Parts: sequence; structure tokens; C-alpha cells
Amino acid sequence: MPSQDLVLNSLKGGQNDTDPPHMLADDQCVLAENVEFFYSTLGERRNGCGPLVITSSTFDTAANSIIVHLSQWFPTNDVLAPEFFGVSAVPGTSAVVAARTAGTWLPITPTDALTTSAPDIYNVATATVNGKLFVAYRSAQDRLHVRDATSNNLRRTGLDEPPISPVTVDDGAGTFSGTRYYRVRYTVRSGTTTVVRSEPSDSTTFVPSGTGSGALVTKPTAIGEGETHWELEASVDDVTYYVLATTVVGTTTYTDTTVFAVGYSAGVLSHAIGAYLLQPSARFLAVDGDRLIGAGHWTDTTKQAQIWWSAVYNDPGVGNDERLPIVTTGDVEISNTTNLDNYDGGPITGIETGDFGTWYGFKWEGIYKMVRTGDITRAYDVVTLSKRRGGIMGSIVRGIDENGAGCIYFLDPQFGPSRLGVSGLQTIVGLRETWARINLQATAIVARAVFYPFKQQVHWWIAVDGNDTPNLKLVLQVSELKYVSGGTVGRGWSTATGRIAEAYSAAIFTEVVSIDAVVQLSERPFIGLTAPDYIQRCDTESTDAGHAYVATIRTRPYLVTGLLGRWGAMSAALLATANASSSVVVKLIRDFGLETKTITTSLAPEGSETQVIKFFDDLAMSEAHSIQVEFTDPSV
Repeated sequence: MPSQDLVLNSLKGGQNDTDPPHMLADDQCVLAENVEFFYSTLGERRNGCGPLVITSSTFDTAANSIIVHLSQWFPTNDVLAPEFFGVSAVPGTSAVVAARTAGTWLPITPTDALTTSAPDIYNVATATVNGKLFVAYRSAQDRLHVRDATSNNLRRTGLDEPPISPVTVDDGAGTFSGTRYYRVRYTVRSGTTTVVRSEPSDSTTFVPSGTGSGALVTKPTAIGEGETHWELEASVDDVTYYVLATTVVGTTTYTDTTVFAVGYSAGVLSHAIGAYLLQPSARFLAVDGDRLIGAGHWTDTTKQAQIWWSAVYNDPGVGNDERLPIVTTGDVEISNTTNLDNYDGGPITGIETGDFGTWYGFKWEGIYKMVRTGDITRAYDVVTLSKRRGGIMGSIVRGIDENGAGCIYFLDPQFGPSRLGVSGLQTIVGLRETWARINLQATAIVARAVFYPFKQQVHWWIAVDGNDTPNLKLVLQVSELKYVSGGTVGRGWSTATGRIAEAYSAAIFTEVVSIDAVVQLSERPFIGLTAPDYIQRCDTESTDAGHAYVATIRTRPYLVTGLLGRWGAMSAALLATANASSSVVVKLIRDFGLETKTITTSLAPEGSETQVIKFFDDLAMSEAHSIQVEFTDPSV
């Protein structure tokens, strides 16, 4: 009887530490560390990471700085001209904000300094809508912040209302009479166009003496939020107000000479009170169409489950993405807020946009679906998807599934890797033992996540083994996912250790790069680390910021003749990609580690071949009930 060859055609099923090792599918393995399954059927050594130059950013001003936030946006709506946005901090001491445009970093001084206490400083969030980058962070002010393309600042959204009512006195000599009411709004103008407006001040009641020629109105104290003009509103009944004048802030007074009998109705009707309320200090941001969505609150315990949304872009108001309107029409109050069961299931841990006009709110225990209604009095319907499932903060990311459909990936505190998509709510199985190591009580960061479009991978960085910041990376090869059972999916897992697994922040950045002399548009993960590594470009280099790492794939145990039979290996051969500078260690493992046999071979070609076949006549083993094969790097 001829001997039976043991052929390893594919291990693209990835690591599976959920099922018993001897029960794994032929294309799954018990360990896939620092490898991935994008190019090779048996897996390939993952790439490392190299530095992004941070000159002029001032990120390295403090010797022990950490890059706590990374994101990008396109201020000119050109995908070839992104701006990288980052925050560096020494938790509890200081924070630095900077942006990189056209390869040059420029520090930014926020209007309100970031609160640097941990864990808050690790959880800055951003979202882009209508040519602005909105930035959610904790500060001493209960305000959301924004960066626009026209200036190098990070200011508060909207405008605060004037702190006091205007001062009004008689002016000149004449017969000006009739009780009037005045109030003031501050505005920002670009040319002759008002782009931001405040709520009105309290009103001032003015009873003219009857001997003056008009009412001299002095605007209230400046609010110092970049206001350029002030609008004077007047009324004869303290109910219906009209815009009387728009004046530059450098001019502090305006004289009203309107005859009482004529009144102010010939002017422009003022906006309703409540139309320009301030956006609060949200913890999380998302975008639905042209609406900005905010969720949670940095300090107010009554708003930990609150979600709010801005006015639509074409609303008749101004600065629509920077205001939170509550308007009463007749007996109907139109409010742009809702609450997702505060104090039930924990606070909101993230929000993410889905497809077809939907978006989702996540809690520690709770997932909610928000659906557009088309009704002006109720913009969204809220559907509770689960009160048992939820998402860990920092783990929620939008991506695509194995069929190219949009979905949301997240880490459930109890069930682990999961997703929401066209097939509903699914658990992604295969890493039970690995998931058991997660530190859900990490005091700094439990998880970070990105979706890597080019390689169709979800990257999760998680804190394990009692660590308070990420020290293990989970990589899911989405293209390998398949239905398993009971609505679950699995396959395609690998892990990464070393410096690349220690991200404090992560984002996908867009760059124009030259690869093999071909100029390409590249989108790849970037991570934020501690000093001295700062920002690292991933999926490049052969080390992690100069730190070596070892790649290992270990197959399942093969019981070729059954548990009672014994068998052996007489020789082996390996087909691999030629690489003149690389070697591989091939190891046979008998009976779960009872005996091992190792051989190292160079992958250098003998001629010009692109694939090499390496033979191992002395890689032999006998008297085995089971044999595993392990591929790893030479010792470093």
C-alpha cells in the first residue's frame, strides 16, 4: 500500500481556538500569530510599521507624550488632499493638537483646552460634514467644537447668547414715544452672508420719555466667540420680534427712530426662540446625510443616553450644522433629541452610520436602530434591536461584509466580535480562548478599531491579561468569513503581538505613494503610540518601529491513522514565494509537544524563479499518533 501524502493546501480559515484542535477544519489552525491570509493560501508574515514624520507638530514637546487621537478629513473635498488631525497628550498634564496638510504639520490652539485626565483624554471623537471637522472632547465648557477649512482654529460650535439684555436710553430731542422691547443676537458673517447666529438676549423694556428723537441701544458685553456682528431685534408687544439692524461688533450702539404707529412689521421676522440652541459636549459623533449626530455627554449624568442631531443643511436657518433647534409650532414642540433608556444598560458607548438612512446607537448592553421618518416633527423612529447585546467603546467601526455589503463591526462585552448587516445581528466566532483574556475593566482603553478597505480586514486592538491599554491585535480577514451555525459566522482570524499591537489610537489615512515606481492612492492604517514612536504607518516595513517580531502558524493536529494508530513523516517539501533575504523554520510536533523536529531553510531562489520548492529529506518523525506542522521565523 503506497504511503499517504499529507498536503497542506490552505490555512485561510485562520486561527480557531474555540473548537477542539483535532476537530478543526483542514484549512484552520490553532495559532496564527503575526501573520495574515490576504495573499497566500498558507498565510504570510504580516508587515510591520514605520514612522510618520511629525516635525513641527509639537507632538513631541513632552518626552513622555502619547498620540491619543488620529483622524482625517478632506477640507477641500479632494481625496488627494486629506488633512490628518491628531492629539498628543501626557495624561493628567498637557495636550497638543495639530493638523497635517500637504505633508506639513501645523499646531492648533483650541479655544477651550482639552481636559487631560484619563480616561477622558483617550476618547476624542471626530466627524466630518458640510466641509467642517467636528471634534468632541471634554473641556471646561459644555460645548461641541469644530474646525473649518477657512481658518486654523478649533472653536466652539454655534454662538452663545449675549449674557445680559441691551441697555437703552433716550437719544436726542424730539417726540419719540411708545413702549418698545429690544433684544440682541450675535452673529458671524462671511462677507454679507450670516453663517452663524446665537439665541437672543433677554429683552429690555424701554418706555421713552417722549422728549427724545429715538432710543439709543447699546449692545451687551461681547461673548468672545469670534462674533463679527450683532443683530438688534425690536418688538412692540414683547412677543413678535423683527430684525431692526445688523451692525459690526466694533460699533456698540444703534439708534432706533422708528415711529411707534408704524411699528416694525415691515422688517424681517426674527427667528423663534430655541432655533439656535447650543450643541452640548457630546462624547460621540456620526453623520447621517447632511446632519451631524451627537450622543452621550462628558459630564451630565442625565444625558449619558441622549442622542441629538443638527438641522438639515437646507433648513431656512443659518449655521445649521452648528445648532440644536427646539421650535414650537402651534401646540407641537419639535425637538432634535431623544433618549435611549438612560440608566438602563449603561451609557452610550458609540454611534455609527449604517445604510439606507439608518444609524445605530450602542450601549454596554443595548443596541438601537434609528430610522428616518420624513416627518419634520419626529425625524427618527427608534427601534430597540437588543437589550442584551452591546458594543465596547472604541470597538465600533463601519466596513463591508464578505459579499461587499455595508455592515458595522463591533466587540460585544460578553459575546466578543460581532456585526450588524444585511443578515442582522451576528456573532463572529473562532477566538473563544483569546477573547477570555480581554480586560473589560481596563482603566484607560479597552479597544480600538479600524476597517482596512484594501485588504478587507477589521483590525481590533484590545487590552488583555490585565493590561490597561491595548497589547493584542485581532485581525479578521472579512473575505474569508462564512456561515457557521445558529446565525454565527467565522474563519479568517489571526492575531498580532509586539509594538504594532499597542495602539492608543488608530485611523485609516489616505496618501499618494510610489509603489514599485507606480504612483498610487494608498489607504492604510496608522496608529498612535507612546514616545518615541508617536505615529506609525502600518502594513509596511519588516519590523514594528524598529522592534523585531516573530510570525508563527501552527496547524491543527493531524490524526492520519486514527487515535489508536501510529504513523510518521519521512520527508517534506515546501512551495513558497522566493525571497532572497528570508528564511523559514519548519517544525514537526508529535503528540501535542511530546517530540519536535525542526529545520530551517532559506527562501532564496537558485535562479530567477518567483516560486521556490524546498525539500527536507531529513525532516522525519515516527511513532506519532498526531503531527502538527509549524512555520515560524528564525530566532531573532
